[in-house]
Amino acid sequence: MSAADAFFTLLLLEGGAAEVNPIMAALVYRSVAMFAALKMAMTSISIVVLVFLARYRFMRLLRVEWVLCGALAAYASLIGYELWLLKVRLGLPIL
Repeated sequence: MSAADAFFTLLLLEGGAAEVNPIMAALVYRSVAMFAALKMAMTSISIVVLVFLARYRFMRLLRVEWVLCGALAAYASLIGYELWLLKVRLGLPIL
């Protein structure tokens, strides 16, 4: 999903969109390869840490596995939104 997000972000940027994350914006305009590598590395490391901590509770209230499920839902929503932007805003034939 991280790779798909990076790919769709680059397509949207080519179509005139703007990167709203200031850290990623600084990277994407300098080096696309560095942008993609850092984006996937940050996501991968975060997911691995969450998987290792899945049975723990965050602030004694929320099981970390639910945070992991929330991250999955957020990424799925983000990719859906990017696909919608590609179809509606840029007129690309998607699905």
